[in-house]
Formats: sequence, structure tokens, C-alpha cells
Amino acid sequence: MTRDKKELEEVIADLRLIKEAVSKSDSFFRFIDMRWAMRSILLIAGLMIALFAGIFYYLVDYYGSFPEIPSQLRIALFILAGLAWCGLGYLKLNNFLKSSRSLRKDMTLNKLFNEIFTSRLVALILPFSLAIILVIVFLSSRGQIIYIVPALAILLGLTFVSMSPIVHLSELYLLSVWLIATGLLALYTATQIHPMALLSLTFAAGFILTGLLLYLDLLAHKS
Repeated sequence: MTRDKKELEEVIADLRLIKEAVSKSDSFFRFIDMRWAMRSILLIAGLMIALFAGIFYYLVDYYGSFPEIPSQLRIALFILAGLAWCGLGYLKLNNFLKSSRSLRKDMTLNKLFNEIFTSRLVALILPFSLAIILVIVFLSSRGQIIYIVPALAILLGLTFVSMSPIVHLSELYLLSVWLIATGLLALYTATQIHPMALLSLTFAAGFILTGLLLYLDLLAHKS
């Protein structure tokens, strides 16, 4: 009995070491169904961007310029867009919770954040986030608002490239390439093409394409 107990304790110790290794290697994303969690998020995000871009494109064309759009209408649309993004954020958290509970039944929102936002991921995201904020502030202060969408597309594309080894989602590489390529194209055509058209080309089309590919990949696995 003493020998069996000793062997059991050794097995438990080994399991603890494995658990710590998994935690330190940012492998949480490897063990959950990222494709299921992200497919609807990307698809809905792309459709939402395309919808609001189309609405603002029409309003700018109808009223002549963005400042000429009635302030009440602009505020209402911004509130609606904010609510839509909040709803999308809730759906994203819900998808991640459902997917992670297939791995750990006791998963809570607090534990989910601890699993996702590891020191490695935070150290990766912070410089890109700071660069995005500084670029937006700089372009806005210089009156070069038309270059914000191309700059965001390029910076987010580079961010997604850096995140790919951690997230373990191959389709993220395609989205990164799409954002960088269309962002560079938009950078040189920003003065000729409507900003809302550029927004649709970069983010809306990229998210929709990636979401559809994730759905097709899931169907391929089922078949």
C-alpha cells in the first residue's frame, strides 16, 4: 500500500508539472475550439462594419459631407454602433466560455481572463495598442483623417501576425495578409476612394472572408 501511495503521489506531482508547463506555454488557445469560438464573431463583425460603412457612405453622399449630417442622426448611429459592438463583445465572451468549459467545467469569466491575458500576450499587445492610439491621435491632430483606416488596417494586420503563434488559428494569417495588403493599397488611394469604401475593403471584407473560411473548415471537418 505504501508503494502504491508513493507512485500515486509521483503521478499527481507529474500532472501538476504538466499543468504548469501548459499554463506557462500559452497553450490555452491550443486546447479550445478557436474556430468555433471565432467564426461567428468575425462574420458578424464584418457584416456590421459593412452595414455601418454603407449607411455613413449614403448619408455623406446625401448631405454633402460628414459634418453636414444632422447631429441627432450622427449621435443615434454612434450609439447604435456602440450597442452593436457591446453585443458582439458579449457574444465573443460567451463563445469563449462555452468552448473553454469543454476543457474545464469550472471555468468562470475571471479564470477565462487569467487564461487568455497571460504576461506573454499582454506584452505583445501593449506596444501595438500604444502605436495604434498614437497614430490615431497624430493623424487626427494633423487633419489627415482619411489615412486612419489604412494605418489601422496595417497595424492590426501586424498585430494579428504576432498573435498567430499564440492563438493557433491558421486563418488569422490570411486575415493579417489581407489587412496589410489592402491597408497599403488604401494608403496610396485614400485621396481617391471614399473612406467608408476603404473601411469595407479592409476590415469588412477581411473579417467576412475569414469568418466564411472558418465555417467552411468546420464543415470540412464534419464531412
